[in-house]
Amino acid sequence: MPTKEELKKLENSLDALNLSINILKKGIGYYVYFNKPTEKSREFKIHHSSCGNCAWGTGKIGKANPGKNGVWLGPFENPIQAKEFMILELKISYNRVKNCNCC
Repeated sequence: MPTKEELKKLENSLDALNLSINILKKGIGYYVYFNKPTEKSREFKIHHSSCGNCAWGTGKIGKANPGKNGVWLGPFENPIQAKEFMILELKISYNRVKNCNCC
């Protein structure tokens, strides 16, 4: 039979686990990589957080300097929301925003 202290410790670890899961869930969604210097010369692809290119909005290069190397925008709830954001807020033309193969 577990002691009161052991049960309290278990409860605290479960609370921490739930918090971690909730934080991770907030990162699930769709992202777009935006790099201002190449804004006029490239397509913008929408990626799911599980995509290897996106990696939950961290990208392939873990040590990249966000802002200097571009930024991952998101998460968005769905690809349509991501596309609308790119068109309305960043003024990217409709035909330059595509879905990655992961979507």
